[in-house]
Amino acid sequence: MRSNRLRIIAAVAAAFALAGALGACAPQAAPTDGEPAAVESEGTAEAAAFTWSVDSDCGTCHGDDVASFDDASCPASQHAAMKDQCMTCHNDPNMERAHAKVTLDSEKKKATLKRTVVARDTCLASGCHDMTEIAADTADVTVLTDKNGTTVNPHDLPESEDHASINCSSCHKLHTADTPAEAAPATCRNCHHADVYECNTCHDH
Repeated sequence: MRSNRLRIIAAVAAAFALAGALGACAPQAAPTDGEPAAVESEGTAEAAAFTWSVDSDCGTCHGDDVASFDDASCPASQHAAMKDQCMTCHNDPNMERAHAKVTLDSEKKKATLKRTVVARDTCLASGCHDMTEIAADTADVTVLTDKNGTTVNPHDLPESEDHASINCSSCHKLHTADTPAEAAPATCRNCHHADVYECNTCHDH
């Protein structure tokens, strides 16, 4: 009876000793200057939450756009003094909604500006640009010439509901090297899909 009790005690002691040895062999995180060691969770770590505000650091995600101010091939370089004033132009009231589902995921930090709208008044405000002068300067520009030879001044478009939605940024891409000569015809083709600028020539009424 006594020998059975001794065997049980010895077995329990051996089990505790084995558990302790296994625990000592488990990989341990190295301490870092008194800071608690980080514990890695299984699976992908949850992306840090992000709340957009007018004071947010846009460069956190839009690094390429911020870098374009230092790139002479990008029109943004002509606005270099505004490098840290993104909200001067990107004062779109939908910015908060556009960032509602944004997280600080390091794999997605090269975001491009796709949903923002730079209003025409933003470019014309405070005397930055004068549309009358620009229209006069581009009166002889032929970049908007359709397949029938009709040429339109890109800064003096006929008034229409569709043209009212065209903004300076529709053709002038400040943060890329794309030229207005490339972007403007593409903008027109959103509606003038037959590459004909004169209205009422494509469909029978």
